[in-house]
Amino acid sequence: MTRAVATAFLVVLAGGPSLAADLAVTAPAPVYQEVYVEEEELPWDGPYLGLRGGYDWTQVRGTISGASGSSSWSNGIAGPIVGAFAGYNFQFDNNLVAGAEVDGDYTFDMSQYVAGGVSRNHGINWGGSLRGRIGYSLGNALIYGTAGAAVANFYLGTGSKRPHEVIYGYTVGAGVDYAFTENVFARLEYRYTGYPSADFSRYFGKGNTADQETSSNTVTAGLGVKF
Repeated sequence: MTRAVATAFLVVLAGGPSLAADLAVTAPAPVYQEVYVEEEELPWDGPYLGLRGGYDWTQVRGTISGASGSSSWSNGIAGPIVGAFAGYNFQFDNNLVAGAEVDGDYTFDMSQYVAGGVSRNHGINWGGSLRGRIGYSLGNALIYGTAGAAVANFYLGTGSKRPHEVIYGYTVGAGVDYAFTENVFARLEYRYTGYPSADFSRYFGKGNTADQETSSNTVTAGLGVKF
């Protein structure tokens, strides 16, 4: 009896480690998950304003008619421009951005031409526009198109005289805004502006009629602030 108990005790001792190994719980391997951090998209909605500068290329075509016949002229004008802009954006969930903008510029361009045998000065000394804008947000970049009404002060005179006429037309263009911070952005823009017809008859003497068509191509860069 004693020998049997001793034998059983030895068997339990011998099998203990194996039984403990069988009963041990293996800890699960750690699970690693990749964490994606999306780049923060800066919002475009709200009011903004800024300054801009660039270069303007203007083409002028006109005709003067009178008792002695008619003559025409065509001349190019070019020069730098400086100005300011302000507007308001509405941004939608599908990244579309729409809004309205107004701008005003001072233009440093002047040229001379000969019409009716007389040398005359002409040029645009200020202009502005009221436009709609629609664009698509690519995060920090906003690509947009724009179109609206334009106005300019065109001067036309003989010698040092500079009588002027306010002319009206349209403007279309495209550009890109890039946000450096939530409040500061830069801009690059191209616009074509057309003034289909303007009557300058009163500057050419009684009995004469003068019509002029003006168009311009403008490239500007600017810096703006959003609020």
